[in-house]
Formats: sequence, structure tokens, C-alpha cells
Amino acid sequence: MILSDLLKTSVTSLMRNRSRSILTILGIVIGIAAVMMMLSIGRSSEGLILNQVANLGSDLVFVEASSGDPMSGPPSPYIEQTLTLDDIDALNKSGYFSAVTGVIQSSTPITREETSKFVQVVGVNEDYLEVFPAEIASGRFLDQTDIQSYAKVVVLGKTVAEDLFGDQDPIGQTVKLKKVSLKVIGVFPELGTRFFQNQDEQIVVPITTAQRDILGLDNVTYIAAKASGDIDITKEEAQWVMRDSHNIDNPTADPALDDFAVSSQSDAVAIVGIVGGVLTILLASIAAISLVVGGIGIMNIMLVSVTERTKEIGLRKAIGATYKEILQQFLLESVLLTMFGGIIGIISGVGFSLLIGYIVGKFVDGWSAAVPLDAMVLGVLVSTTVGIVFGLYPARRAARLDPIEALRFE
Repeated sequence: MILSDLLKTSVTSLMRNRSRSILTILGIVIGIAAVMMMLSIGRSSEGLILNQVANLGSDLVFVEASSGDPMSGPPSPYIEQTLTLDDIDALNKSGYFSAVTGVIQSSTPITREETSKFVQVVGVNEDYLEVFPAEIASGRFLDQTDIQSYAKVVVLGKTVAEDLFGDQDPIGQTVKLKKVSLKVIGVFPELGTRFFQNQDEQIVVPITTAQRDILGLDNVTYIAAKASGDIDITKEEAQWVMRDSHNIDNPTADPALDDFAVSSQSDAVAIVGIVGGVLTILLASIAAISLVVGGIGIMNIMLVSVTERTKEIGLRKAIGATYKEILQQFLLESVLLTMFGGIIGIISGVGFSLLIGYIVGKFVDGWSAAVPLDAMVLGVLVSTTVGIVFGLYPARRAARLDPIEALRFE
């Protein structure tokens, strides 16, 4: 049987039971669309985080409390907080950085008269805007005197200023944070989000004031520094500076002996890439379960078709149809079902991925829909493979039918 006749016969057989064929295709459509949507979400998430990391700048070095090698796995939640203001001074005096700031973060309500708002408090020093560049919309930022004198001053994020003061000028006004009165000296313009944190909902206070008067801490959450030279050399030197500051004897530079971790943008990109890849595989694997279910559905439908068409198969074999021709026809029917399902699934997957990207983009700044082209090609290949794998057994069963027994079948 030539291919055109084989194709015509297969299509005719499928059209004979349209409802059954449509329901069978639907299983593959859902499977392929789900895989594409999960891959799209994984790639979009990875792209968003990578963009956030890239926006920080390639000359930044970060120091945080850690135990062991930070690249070997997730950090322990019970790590002792070992970073202090002395570490900031040591890095500043090293000469490898043009600006160094410690950062303390906590969430607490801020009040002004009868108005109260839950905000993120960020304690920093005067170098903060050199490390993380931003403008000041009105007033001024913290200076060295504010840090050294434990000044009770605050710089408000745009949304915080609007919610507390409305149309009034907040400069010179007073707000309260944990019963501590703070004078407003500046207001940020709209800054958006960084690492999924809304900077417009933040307030900035002197790191010394945050430690002693507001949060009662003697440590910092992390240290960020702007390298003045080669980033790799600077990162390595920062490790030695920190070891000296913490009195750590570690001549072999074994990360397991340190109580801190030093990283740069390239390290963050590598970690995000690994995590993003694992997340994408995990999401796609979960979605692929529906493909297996769809494949089993195809095998079931084809077995039913073989049973219903037993006499037809017997008649065709009686007039000369070979084992190969019967096998090819039923296998082609199975592949046609999955190919149609795959094509529709790809179109649906692209459409839903773009829709999800549009909706999420309304709530998450920087989110953009990623429709991976390799997923589209993979969708066609996978759907065809599913058709062959799950259609092979019913096709072989049909091809092996004895023509005499088949003609007698009731």
C-alpha cells in the first residue's frame, strides 16, 4: 500500500469516530500545553531573577554569614550571624573597595499621628547610594555624621511618604518606629522592586541607630561593597580581609573553615542558572505526567478500535493485506492523533504562556513571557514519540490477528 492510500485510509478510520478521536487528541493537547506553560514559567522566572542580578552591577561583592561552601547546597537557617560593623571598617581600610555598606533589614510598623503602615526598615551607612545607585527626590540622604552620632533620622520610600503624609511635604516632620521618634530628612523617588522587594515600601535609617535603638542588634544582615579593581582578585582579597577580621586561621582558604561567604554577581548568576534549570525540569516533569496519561488513553482507544474492527482486519488480510501494512495503518492512526494533538497543544501552550506572562507582568515588574522555541520542537517530537510508543502494541496486536479467526469474530 502506497503512503497516500495508507494516509487516506487512516484518516477515514479516525473520522468515522470523530468524538472518540477528539477526546483522545484532547489528552495530548492538555499534556503538550501544560509542558509548554511550565517551561515558559520556569524560563520567565529565571530571566526575571537574572535581570535583577544583572541590574546590581558587575563590580559588587557581597559578604554574608555562612558555614561551609555556599556553592555546595542551600544554606542552613541556623547560621550564626557573625558580621559586624568592624568588618565594614576592615573592608573599607583594605583599599580594594570604593564604597562599603552594611545592611540590616527588618519589618515593623511606622506611625505618624493616627496613621500606621507596615514597612521594611533598612539600616545602612553613608555609602549605600554609591553601592546601590539611586536619586533623592527631596531632602538629603544619610551622611557620616548621622552614622557616627546614632542620629534618629529617616529617609522614606515614595509610597511610604505618600501614605503617611499625603500631599504634605514630609521633610522635617516626625514619624515613630517602635516608640523611637525619627526626623524625616529625605524622600526617594519611585524605585520599583529589587529582588522582589518593593523599595517604595522601605524606609532607610542609619545602621547604628537601627542596631542600638530600633532592633537591638549587634550584627548586620550582609555587607555590600563596590570593587575598585578586578572583581575576582578583589573577591579573593576580601576573603583574606574577613579571615583576619574574624581571627580565622585558614591558610588553605578552605570555605568550610570560614564563618562567612564572599560572592559576586557571577556567582549569583551561576546559582540562579542552576536553580532555574532544576526548577524548569521539575515543572516540566510534573506536567509530563499528563502526557503519559494521554498516551495511555491513546493505547486504550486503539485497543478498542482493534477489537471493533477485527472483522475488517480479517477481511483485509484475507484479500492480501500483509502484516506490515496492517501494522503501518494502526501505527499511523496513533501517530496522526498525537501529531494533531501536539500541534494544537503547542498553539494552546503559546497562547496561554503569553496570557500568563501578560497577567503576571501586571503584578510583577520586569516579568516577561518566555516562549522557548526548543519547547515547541520538543512538543512535536514528544507527541510523535508518544503516538509510536503507545500505538505500537495495539498495532502489533491488530497485525497478528489470524484472518480466519478474525472473520469469525462476533
